[in-house]
Amino acid sequence: MQLSRLLLSLLCAFVLTACAGTTTNIELATTADLHCGAIPSVTVVDNVLAIGAGEKPTPGYSVVLTEQTRKGDHVSITYEISSPRQGAILPQMMTSPCSRVTLPEDWQRLTVKNNETGQQWVFDNSASSTN
Repeated sequence: MQLSRLLLSLLCAFVLTACAGTTTNIELATTADLHCGAIPSVTVVDNVLAIGAGEKPTPGYSVVLTEQTRKGDHVSITYEISSPRQGAILPQMMTSPCSRVTLPEDWQRLTVKNNETGQQWVFDNSASSTN
């Protein structure tokens, strides 16, 4: 009987460990805005990631999330800045596009990568580790 319990406990621990190591695609709530700040930036405030493209000459630019994954409590987001399509007729007005992403409450580490430049940011969630 004790051997069965031990084997069952080991099997459960193995299954949980295997699941914790699996990377899964996720889709987080995202909003876009055209007026976020003149300087390109990647910041996290109150579980909201803001990715700003900086100042652009037309409203044809945007921040596009190309990949969102999660492995345990580690969230990874990859993005790129899209440009207006060739030949598009757009008003000449300064914009500063950004995307705001609501992060899961239990994230511990966030990696954000610019797909075009390869630049990467890593954030640790000190707020959720104290709970």
